[in-house]
Amino acid sequence: MAIKIQKIDATHVSLFVLVVLTLLCLAPFAGKSFNIDEPLFIWVAHQIQAHPLDFYGFRINWYGYEMSAAEVIKNPPAASYFIALSAAIGGLGETLHYAFLLPALAAVTGTYFLAREITQNPLTATLISMLTPVFMLSSSTVMCDTMMLAAYVWAVTLWVRGMRRNSYADLIFASFLIALSSLTKYYGMSLIPLLLLYSLFSKNGGKQRVLLLLLPVAILCTYQWGTKYLYGRGLLLDAAEYATSTNKYAWQNMLSSILTGLSFTGGCLVPTLFFAPRLWGRRALLAWVTLIPLLALVLSQLDLPTRPKGASWGYFLQLALFIVAGIHLGVLAGRDLWESRDSESLLLFLWFFGTFVFAAFVNWTVNGRSILPMVPVAGILVIRALVGREHEEEEIKLMRSWSVAGPLVCAWLISMMVMWADYSLAGTTRKAAEVIVQNYGKVSKPLFFQGHWGFQYYMEKNGAVALDVNKLPFPSGRIIVMPENNTNAIAQASFLTVLQFAPVRFLTIVNKDVGAGYYSSIWGALPFAFGNVPDEKYYIAILQ
Repeated sequence: MAIKIQKIDATHVSLFVLVVLTLLCLAPFAGKSFNIDEPLFIWVAHQIQAHPLDFYGFRINWYGYEMSAAEVIKNPPAASYFIALSAAIGGLGETLHYAFLLPALAAVTGTYFLAREITQNPLTATLISMLTPVFMLSSSTVMCDTMMLAAYVWAVTLWVRGMRRNSYADLIFASFLIALSSLTKYYGMSLIPLLLLYSLFSKNGGKQRVLLLLLPVAILCTYQWGTKYLYGRGLLLDAAEYATSTNKYAWQNMLSSILTGLSFTGGCLVPTLFFAPRLWGRRALLAWVTLIPLLALVLSQLDLPTRPKGASWGYFLQLALFIVAGIHLGVLAGRDLWESRDSESLLLFLWFFGTFVFAAFVNWTVNGRSILPMVPVAGILVIRALVGREHEEEEIKLMRSWSVAGPLVCAWLISMMVMWADYSLAGTTRKAAEVIVQNYGKVSKPLFFQGHWGFQYYMEKNGAVALDVNKLPFPSGRIIVMPENNTNAIAQASFLTVLQFAPVRFLTIVNKDVGAGYYSSIWGALPFAFGNVPDEKYYIAILQ
C-alpha cells in the first residue's frame, strides 16, 4: 500500500522558525527589572484594575511635584489594559515581561505576512527586521511600543491584502487594527494618511474603499471626546500639542536634528548595513566605506549640542557609522521607489521617511522608541534590493548563502549585547534602591528621593517617598537620594556620600558621558555606544 507523504508548507516552517528564534532571543531577558517609563504603564494598569473606565483617575509625582496622571502620561491606555489583563494571571511584577512576548510574536508574524505580499523572500526579510537592536530592546519592555507595532504591521498587511483581493473583511479588520494601534500609541494614527495614499495610487481599483478609513477616525474622535469629558482635556490632541511644543528646538537646529535622526535610524537598524557588500558593486561599496572616516572628521569639528565632554575618535566613528547606516536605508527606500514605481514601493518610501520626519522633527525628542515603526520596512527594503540585484527567487537558496547568514549572525550578536546592557542598567537601578533603603531607610523616616523612571518604582516599593518641590519648605535635615543618570533631580542639598553600582562596562544605552541616549537624545546622539561606561552614581545628601 502506497503511503502518502504530505509536503510541509514553507509558510508553516518559516513561522515556526520565527517564533522559536523570537522566544530564544527574548525569553532570557524576561525577568528584567522595570526601567524608564515602564512604571507609568504599571500604575495605570493598577488603576484600571480598581476603576476600569477611569484609567487616568489618579495623581502622580513624575516631574518632581504631584500632578494628575492625565497631565503626565502622553500615551493612550491600551497597553495598560493588556497589562491589567495579564496581571490577573501573573500579578504586576517583573514576570509581566513574559506576557509581552505575545505582542513581539504578533509583530514578527505580521512582518512575515506583509513581506510575503511584497517580496520573494519573506523569511529572510523578517529575520533582518527582527534581529535589530530596536526591536529586541523594545520587545523586552512592558511599554506600549511593540504592541503598537504589532497592530500597525498587521493593519498594513490586511489592508494591502484587502486591496489586492477586493476583500472587505480584510479592510474592515485592518481599520479596527488602525484604531487599536492608535490607542496603544498615538503614532498609530499615521496609518490613516499612509494607507490613504497607498490606496489612491494603487492599481487595484476600488478607490471608494478608502472610506473605511473613516472608521478609525470615528473611534479616535470618540476617544478624544471621552477623555475630555473625564479629564477636562482631550488626550489625543493634548499629546500632539505636547510633542510639538516641546520640540521647537528641532526646527531651529536643522543640521543637528537631521544628524541625530540619521544616527538613531542607522544605529537602531544597523544590521541592514551588514548587507551592503551584497547590495553594491565594489566602487559603490568603497565609497560607502570611505564616507565613514571622512564624516567622522567633519563631525569632530562640529559643535553639536549632544556631544559628550572629551569625546574621543571612537565616539565620532560610531556616530559616523550610524549616520551612514541611516543614509544607506534612505537610499534603499529611494532607489526602490525609483526602480519599482508602484504602490508598494510608495508605501515603503512613505512609511520610512514619514517615521524619520516624526522621530527627528515632530516628537519631543529623538529616541529609539520612535524609530521602531521602521523595523518591518528595513528588512523588506534589503530583500527587495537583494532580489532586484541578483534575481534569486528561492528562499532556501538565499538563506544558505553565507553572505546572508553572516550578517544575520552579526545582527544577533549586536542585538544581544544591547539587550544585555539594558538588562544590566535596569538591574543596577533595582539593586541601588534596595541597598539605599536598607542602609538609610531606618535613619531617615521617611527617606526622600528625587529622580524617576524605574528608580522611583523600586524606591516607593521599598517605602521611600518622592520629594514634592511644591511642598515648601523642604523638611530640612532629612536624607534625600539623588541619582546622577536620571531625570528631574533638582533639590538643594549637602552631599554626604556617593554610592556606585557597576553596569556593563563596554556598552550602554543611556549615559551622557558616553553619548548614548536610546530613550532620549538629550543624553546623546547615539542610540547605544561602545566605550568605557562609568558607574551609576547615587548621591546621599541632607536637605537644606
